Amino acid sequence: MVLRAIESIRDSVLNASGSTPIPIEAPTSLKTPSIIPTVELVLGTITYLVIIAMTVVGNTLVVVAVFSYRPLKKVQNYFLVSLAASDLAVAIFVMPLHVVKFLADGRWLLGVAVCQFFTTADILLCTSSILNLCAIAMDRYWAIHDPINYAQKRTPKFVCMVIVVVWILSVIISVPPLIGWNDWSSQKLKDHCELSSERAFVVFSAAGSFFLPLLVMVVVYVKIFISARQRIRTNRGRSALMRIQTAEGDEDRKMSIKRVSVESAHTSSRTDCPVKEETTKNMKYHNNGTSKQSKEEENPTAVLRKREKISVAKEKRAAKTIAVIIFVFSFCWLPFFCAYVILPFCEACYIHPKVNQAFTWLGYINSSLNPFLYGILNLEFRRAFKKILCPKTVLEQRRRRLSAQP
Repeated sequence: MVLRAIESIRDSVLNASGSTPIPIEAPTSLKTPSIIPTVELVLGTITYLVIIAMTVVGNTLVVVAVFSYRPLKKVQNYFLVSLAASDLAVAIFVMPLHVVKFLADGRWLLGVAVCQFFTTADILLCTSSILNLCAIAMDRYWAIHDPINYAQKRTPKFVCMVIVVVWILSVIISVPPLIGWNDWSSQKLKDHCELSSERAFVVFSAAGSFFLPLLVMVVVYVKIFISARQRIRTNRGRSALMRIQTAEGDEDRKMSIKRVSVESAHTSSRTDCPVKEETTKNMKYHNNGTSKQSKEEENPTAVLRKREKISVAKEKRAAKTIAVIIFVFSFCWLPFFCAYVILPFCEACYIHPKVNQAFTWLGYINSSLNPFLYGILNLEFRRAFKKILCPKTVLEQRRRRLSAQP
């Protein structure tokens, strides 16, 4: 209404003077603000903060569980600690700077030095996280493929040496842009702070950070599944053979008991009553001792079928676990690295900045899911998490078990 009054006064004045009216635009402060960018900003910020919180909490739980819960104080869990440290550092040093950039609508406001630290830390920590996943896969493969020899080799010194190699490789992949292998300009770093798009470095970093580790993980986990399936089937065959031999032994014992009973019947006239009573007691003892066992093993075919179902269930569970690990890792990181490799070589290609940002955060989500994939799937980790998060519930359950015992 104020604008209309101003316009009417202006028009009357201009009409009186014979001049052409000039349109007046509403002041910026009087314009209706757009609701969609505000909602997008709020929802995006909340989403990113939730991802950061999940990553911090999950990986902190893994570290605390390994160092505080006695059954988890094993050498192989050092790899999980290294993985958790990488993901935790991503949540502390990298993700918040992405949130600051998001709040500034894609512009970089923190200077060149912080930008160089940010991009280097991004490559270093994400590469370390992926290579730690690769080291975990290799450790599991060696433990299944050659358990006796690897049990002797898997010492704290050996595991720490592998972890050091993982971090050294991560440094080698992340540092080259700082020493000149980049296409940065000072203005580009000031304005946007993006990763180097120098083609040779892109191929080098993408291969070392993702594509080669992905190939290793797929091959290793397939071999793990094959080895586990062979072991399950071998154990199933041994168990079935032992069951059949046990059943045959029970049949031999039954025949011997029958022969004893027949012989005792023939010689009962020549024996005294106490001896007869003792023989009857012995027969009852043998019958009672084998009756329960014979009921369980009277049908070897049913036992074999039961064992078959159990082994098939184990194979399915192992396959599902491996499939989930590979699928989640590929789903989170593949879009980002495909775009990262393709864009420098395709000048006509274009990805919207928001889509590119979504690819980046999808990769970071892998850091928040790792504690659940490698922790929740492990029974001991589930117990440790429950003990850490719900100590009163654990104590109450322990009291109930103790009180229920006779």
